[in-house]
Amino acid sequence: MKIARINDLWLEIPNVRYSFFDTPYVPHKLGTAVDVYFEEKALFPFEEGRLVEIRRIRTPRYIPVSDDYLLIFEVSGFCLKVLHVEPELKIGEKAFLGDEIGSLRLSGFFSPWSDKHAHFELRRCEDRYRARGGLTIFPEVRALLPVVEGKEFEVVEKTTRYLWLRPLKTKGKGMTPFGNIEGGLPHYRYGAIFNGGKAELFGKTLEASEVLSNGVGIFKASFEVFANGSRVKGVGVYCNERRVKLIGGDFEVGEVVEIRIV
Repeated sequence: MKIARINDLWLEIPNVRYSFFDTPYVPHKLGTAVDVYFEEKALFPFEEGRLVEIRRIRTPRYIPVSDDYLLIFEVSGFCLKVLHVEPELKIGEKAFLGDEIGSLRLSGFFSPWSDKHAHFELRRCEDRYRARGGLTIFPEVRALLPVVEGKEFEVVEKTTRYLWLRPLKTKGKGMTPFGNIEGGLPHYRYGAIFNGGKAELFGKTLEASEVLSNGVGIFKASFEVFANGSRVKGVGVYCNERRVKLIGGDFEVGEVVEIRIV
């Protein structure tokens, strides 16, 4: 599945969840990175590349993990920066579209409610490490999922860190269950609108304070989220994921939860 274009290269993945903006990491807010939630192994997302560098890096300890891997692949004259993947290739080996490149791992960069994923940025090789300076990603905007109608959700999975909710009613399709809105709302303090500068969410109008060069609108998540009347940390919404992640609240599987933003 082609999910984004970077220059003349297409980034392709299997039919899994992915996210351009549900993260606090700076490259995402700048529109230069994507996270892919592979099922087990990270798969190479371009036609061909060669692993040229492996680094073990120290991380903050937002969770009790102190390090991470940074991988660099050469891809068509650019460098692909990969994080959160323990490599199964050796330096100098080639990878082709869909090849396994390593195992997903937890990282000290993650928030407590984060799931394992691979982080991808395409960069100029002379500037391969920084958070800023990546090449702009142009997401492929498509009708992937049913969009929630109303405010009611059912709890379908409960973990120690978050809940998964499914919309009770849907209408039409979009990139996410919130239409073309993505983000960690409001806990990451911003969100994205894939197809313009305005969008509706639970009857409220969200308006972008900035439009990136790829046409995605970035808005400030200056609101609070309530679940059945109690304030929670937030909701996470992803591309190609029918469920919504509720962070906070103590509900059981099968319960109906009404989400409001204030």
